[in-house]
Amino acid sequence: MKLISLVTSEPEASLDCDYALIGLTRELALIALRRIHALKAQKAGDGDLVETYFWDYHAEFFSPWLSENSEEAEAFEELLERLPSGGPDLMTAPSDFSVPISMAARVECCQMVTRENAVAFIAIPKHTDSYVHTAEVPLHLIEAAALA
Repeated sequence: MKLISLVTSEPEASLDCDYALIGLTRELALIALRRIHALKAQKAGDGDLVETYFWDYHAEFFSPWLSENSEEAEAFEELLERLPSGGPDLMTAPSDFSVPISMAARVECCQMVTRENAVAFIAIPKHTDSYVHTAEVPLHLIEAAALA
């Protein structure tokens, strides 16, 4: 399953990371589930634990507007707008969906944020000191991908 997430930033700024492609494969889903279970086990010993962070490069951050070809950018943006919803700020993409290299954002310090009922991804766009965040991928989608 491929998901496209809308991306937000802290602080709010235009950072050339409007979206993220998350290839929610069976392997990634199993990693996410293992991390969620570990979080829950740790939380049993420390009720103040809210989330955990792992270095993780599964999300591909991008923006159609990075393309130097404005017609290509507009066509890609229209394609994204037609994708079906996969949840709040998430869209489902066809299995052959890919991001053109001209639209890939340069990011570093990519991480998976694990919460009790979801995971999300964060990164720092190159040459900035701001974070970009994906929407949460809910547990029910992760569990479905793990069974696929």
